[in-house]
Amino acid sequence: MPILSVNNLSKKFSSFDAVKNLTFSVNKGDIYGFLGPNGAGKSTTLRMVLGLVHPTSGEIAINNHIVSTKDRSYLHSIGALIESPNFYNNLTAYDNLKIFALLSNVQNLSKIDTILNQVGLFAKKNVKVGAYSQGMKQRLGIAQAILHDPELVILDEPSNGLDPQGQADIRELIQQINTQMGITFIISSHLLVEIEKIANRMLVINNGEKIIEGGVSDLMASEKMKVRFKTNNKQPLLKLFEQHKISHFIDNEFIIAAVQETKISSIIELITANKIQLDEVRQLRTLEELFLKWTE
Repeated sequence: MPILSVNNLSKKFSSFDAVKNLTFSVNKGDIYGFLGPNGAGKSTTLRMVLGLVHPTSGEIAINNHIVSTKDRSYLHSIGALIESPNFYNNLTAYDNLKIFALLSNVQNLSKIDTILNQVGLFAKKNVKVGAYSQGMKQRLGIAQAILHDPELVILDEPSNGLDPQGQADIRELIQQINTQMGITFIISSHLLVEIEKIANRMLVINNGEKIIEGGVSDLMASEKMKVRFKTNNKQPLLKLFEQHKISHFIDNEFIIAAVQETKISSIIELITANKIQLDEVRQLRTLEELFLKWTE
């Protein structure tokens, strides 16, 4: 069941169309990747969902309730971390969350310790945020986003500025919260490699328009990738590829074929069944290439 439905959503700034007739849905329990290059319209779309920007046209529904500028009660079911988290650096993590709790009408302040423990910051709750690393601030930002028990949390580039270990830690935290607390996530990013590692469904937009939407594993498996073959017996392999209409080309000592990921193993079986010895098989297609193909 969709927790968020967006139908024919558009936003025009003067003569510039930032978002054009965008339609997509996020199901309850999803970790939904919202993917596109910088300037694609991701942040504008999310700001419209959050009521920060008024749509030019179209419709947004949360739990089948049409969002209206007059009734903003739906925002109680949404948490968000847009761009970088901002806190009072001279206050502790606990005190920062206490201020947010009071502003959000969270009655039970013991919830603060529970959430800090959930994001792995309980031991540092009395440390001033100014002494926090970027990764710790991101965790605190997520803590703030889930403090009021939202059903849906929107994260805009949550791994931005983090090293590879920090990115992995944030991914693990999001998956943990999604599983243990049942919170649905929308994660905006311009990095396909990040979305592939964490999301179960994704949407790709460019120039404000939808390019592709679907299950991450299905979309990735349906695309052809470059696979490099090395053999001392080139001619039989070339002939085999031609017979089976497998797209290929020669690159120095290698033969490069374009195949779907799910068919690589069967092609290797075909090669070995024809008694062609392979010295090397290597996947070459990068996620960057696929992203560029979708957004070109």
